[in-house]
Amino acid sequence: MKIELTPQINLVRIQPEDTEFLIELMCKVYKDTYHDFWRDGGDWYTQLIYNSSNIQKELKRITSHYFFVEYEEEKVGILKYDFPFSPRETQIPNAMKLHRLYLSPKVHGKGIAAVLMKHIENMASDNDLDWIWLEAMDAKPQAKRFYLKNDYQIEFTYTLDFEHLKPEYRQIHIMKKKVPYRI
Repeated sequence: MKIELTPQINLVRIQPEDTEFLIELMCKVYKDTYHDFWRDGGDWYTQLIYNSSNIQKELKRITSHYFFVEYEEEKVGILKYDFPFSPRETQIPNAMKLHRLYLSPKVHGKGIAAVLMKHIENMASDNDLDWIWLEAMDAKPQAKRFYLKNDYQIEFTYTLDFEHLKPEYRQIHIMKKKVPYRI
């Protein structure tokens, strides 16, 4: 299934048979951006999240919506959102979690993330949700600035206990935004 967001940007639903390609893509995309945050270059995290068993489990969840992001017909990242979904750490009822939005650094600055954010806002509105929330690393100021610019507010901050993650990168913000309803 393909969803055209713009003539250059499409979402392609990830299928079980896409598992190996997803693992390959995300090992590259994630590590290109976050390798310096990890003692092992991001190997532990990518093996935890992007392994066949975990991917199959995530694809089976009816609350999960998991897509490749295509830019000019090339798969350049992923978008995953889940609803209804509330964080354990703080109360955000009737909400969608923007779970993963990763794009290859080669397409940063092309407006793709803004188009994807508009898509999830539309999906949240269409499904009568009140909030969208996400987790953002404090040590990625450009991501935090992007979310703040898009009207997300910091709701809660906590520290990840991943031992492979360098201590100076463990601060995480839960950020939320009231869903703007379409007219």
